[in-house]
Amino acid sequence: MGLKNIVPSLSDGIKSIISALPNESIKKLNEIRIRKNKPLVLVFGNNCYFITQNGKLLNHFSENAYKVSSDEFELIFRRLSNYSVHAVIDNLTKGFIIADGGNRVGVSSTAVIKDNCISSVKDITSLNIRISNEIKDCSRPILNCLYVNDFPSIIVVSPPSGGKTTFLRDFSRLLSNGFNNIYRKVVIVDERNEIAFKDNGNVFADVGLNTDVLTGFPKNKGIEIAVRTLSPDIVVCDEITTVEEVHAMSDGFLSGVKFAVSVHASSKYELINKKIIRELIDLNEFNYIVLLNDYTNNFEILEVSEIRSEMYRDSSSKYVFNYSRF
Repeated sequence: MGLKNIVPSLSDGIKSIISALPNESIKKLNEIRIRKNKPLVLVFGNNCYFITQNGKLLNHFSENAYKVSSDEFELIFRRLSNYSVHAVIDNLTKGFIIADGGNRVGVSSTAVIKDNCISSVKDITSLNIRISNEIKDCSRPILNCLYVNDFPSIIVVSPPSGGKTTFLRDFSRLLSNGFNNIYRKVVIVDERNEIAFKDNGNVFADVGLNTDVLTGFPKNKGIEIAVRTLSPDIVVCDEITTVEEVHAMSDGFLSGVKFAVSVHASSKYELINKKIIRELIDLNEFNYIVLLNDYTNNFEILEVSEIRSEMYRDSSSKYVFNYSRF
């Protein structure tokens, strides 16, 4: 995991540029966006920057911005895929590859359709390298609030790139490693390999001593397998989006399993009006919603009972959002 595992796959030009950055900037680097015959873009937090050959960051486009040549792009792609497109084709058809160290790389391409299915891809034009880092103990304040005297099910909410996956990774680690002197049995259903970073049988993220990881399974199927075969205390899933996933959770709750899942939402208003959150709340099994406001440094804990009241309030009444903060 982390930038050090990605650097060997980059071109000499991009390696040189990144090495010229101040250490503080390197620590904050979230994404490296590489597009064929386009300027290199580096993402720090939610801010995108161009960069010069000398490592000067630019918050606007300039002709001095470093441009990725076609040959350079092809070299980076070959390195990221370990010189074997055939070996990574299954993931490429899903829009990503897993590079050395478990880092995930989003891939833009053209789909090749056969028998109404995506059989391959062609014309790869851009690579989005997400620099994944563990933030140890980022979930501890929330565990201290909710899991010392209880063992609830929670929904974690934030905008894209708001810290949900980082939170769930650390959350799994702490519960698995004996938080509050109890070693919980944790199963991570990691459909897109973003939580545990499993590669060639190795789990690169520290997700705990008592954690099992199901990688690549559709979440609804992975939840079913976890509940039936791995006897978890809690199942952890990232980015719930479908009713089928909610139905799988419903069966899991009937077996006494707890869940910690995440959902995209950019505001409290969106939270209340998002259909998938309504589906989750209607299970009557989740206890709290953890709203990450500023990555994992600032959060609110919302009681599901109060959110439910807001959701089903008479539509003619004035919108007021009540929440409990710990």
